Amino acid sequence: MRILALYLLLSISLLSCSKNDDIKLIAPDGLYLTNVYQESQIQIKEVSFGTRNNFQNLQYTSEKTKQTEVNISKLSLIMDVYLPPNANSTKKQPLLVMIHGGGFSGGDKDAWKAEAYTYSKAGYICASLNYRLTKSGGNQSPQLRLFAVQCALEDIQNGIRYLKSNANTYFIDTNRIVVFGGSAGGVLSLLNATEYDLNFGSNDFPGISSKTNGSISTGSSIVNNDPANQPGLVNFNSYDSPILMVHAKEYDSGADGYTWTQNAIPTQQAIINSGNTCTLIPQPNMTHTVNLSLGGEYWQYLQPFLWDKLKLAEL
Repeated sequence: MRILALYLLLSISLLSCSKNDDIKLIAPDGLYLTNVYQESQIQIKEVSFGTRNNFQNLQYTSEKTKQTEVNISKLSLIMDVYLPPNANSTKKQPLLVMIHGGGFSGGDKDAWKAEAYTYSKAGYICASLNYRLTKSGGNQSPQLRLFAVQCALEDIQNGIRYLKSNANTYFIDTNRIVVFGGSAGGVLSLLNATEYDLNFGSNDFPGISSKTNGSISTGSSIVNNDPANQPGLVNFNSYDSPILMVHAKEYDSGADGYTWTQNAIPTQQAIINSGNTCTLIPQPNMTHTVNLSLGGEYWQYLQPFLWDKLKLAEL
């Protein structure tokens, strides 16, 4: 009986040690997995990362400033950078770029504020970007729609390049960047994964690529009937950024009415057929986007993707 008791005690001790060792290997001091900082410890810097011409006074950079911006010829592009205390000149940190939705006609960088706080309180640097929006999302014609999406993508790509070129200022590890996006922002996240450094518009930072270590989306696909996503406009290659897609199964409640069967799966298949990777995660039927907060309902999928693509075990 005494031997059995000793055996059980030893077994419990060994299991406890193993569990603790795993935690240490996964997240030293809880960084990147749990909130280790308070909201008050996060610095938010509002930064201008470029200017662009206002096409025919149809464009603006936020629904909050639409009424004034449609009447000016030059638009200033703004982002918010969330800096946690662990980011410093001697210890650069992973960056999460966050892109709001709104049908390419609405939205604002503040849409990601709550989610950005959950990640920055865990030690990630976050950047939430505004980009050029176009009246009616450019849906007045297929040509204008394509132009509207290309303008938005150009701005997001230059925002990523800006962050890379200013890595020393914001303490960014440029080898560890993942893009998040929802709805139209999800489309831009996917397009930057497959069409990074696309040769249209302007590259404000020659020699710096907009390619990142991964892209995450909710409420979006790129195999659909959108004029901006037609065959020949989107190219899939094995060297594209890895992708994690969260999509409604079966019906997306967004205005375009995309589905799991007709849009999400074909998007995943096109990516996989190219030799790239795409993990597809179902969200509830008749939803459009879901919250992608750290520790939230989809964290069980987000955490391993970030851990793998950002190589967080090496930090």
